[in-house]
Amino acid sequence: MYKMCPSFRGARSANPEPRSNRRRALRPPGFRITLRVSGMTAALFACAMLMSCGPNIGNLEKGEEATVTRAFGGDTLELDSGLRVFLAEIDAPRGEEEYAAQSQGELEALTLHRRVRLAYGGTKRWVRRAREGEPAPEETSQETAVAHVFVQSEGGRWFWLQHELVSRGAAFVRPRRDNHARTSELMALESQAREGERGLWAERIYRALNPKEASASALAFAENCQRAAAPYRIVEGRVANVFQNQRRAALDFEGDGEAPRFSAVVFGAAFIGWQGEPLQTYSGQRVRVRGPLGVFREQPQICIDDPRQIETMTE
Repeated sequence: MYKMCPSFRGARSANPEPRSNRRRALRPPGFRITLRVSGMTAALFACAMLMSCGPNIGNLEKGEEATVTRAFGGDTLELDSGLRVFLAEIDAPRGEEEYAAQSQGELEALTLHRRVRLAYGGTKRWVRRAREGEPAPEETSQETAVAHVFVQSEGGRWFWLQHELVSRGAAFVRPRRDNHARTSELMALESQAREGERGLWAERIYRALNPKEASASALAFAENCQRAAAPYRIVEGRVANVFQNQRRAALDFEGDGEAPRFSAVVFGAAFIGWQGEPLQTYSGQRVRVRGPLGVFREQPQICIDDPRQIETMTE
């Protein structure tokens, strides 16, 4: 073998073969096919890893994983496990309200028959309590999760459901005293949707009310703002005075002197556990408040239970 090497090298020098042909000759059969198959395998492996890793839930607490079987309104899901889920920190029109059907349609299109992961940033469960004269409900049938929901798309990627609904104008932000982990992020998305008049924000009824309009709406409802049916609205105006005692505070808005005085009120556990700016600091400020409208002792009002429901507006 050793003796053949000089003659082999000499023959190659005498009749040189193109380099490209030499490289092809050295490749094993099926070399290109092997590369392609390997690339496809790597891509499939990457997709499998993406689908198995789950969503990025940040600082939220990881919850259950299941498949959505039904949507109620624009803010409630039912899973194949039987668990119902209220979407945390948001709300949507319901029943016969304007844009209710569209909100439900958006929720169904985004979630039905898809895998979801629940994540928690506050109180995890809501249990319906019987009202006076009603039989006590069975806890197992009445317990509902209150969660952020992450949905796995057909392509395997995960998206945050609340983010998508608020961005589209299919839902509005509703922070609560026991659930507000991502309210600031959702509020920024809602602001963009309102400015663009997307979804429900194109409907006149959901646009920000002035105190006179809010007063008329509250008086038309003529019920306590704590009722579930109370209309949830946004009101913008200037606070004329703040009245406060040991049990409650009322931020009275400037009016035109004709309509009944309209107030934003904080009372009960919300007042005792208030952790926002001192309520007196809102006197003279132009603010945007959000909450359920109602009437108490013939006075129209909007009820506040979390500091994030009040935004100071720039002039």
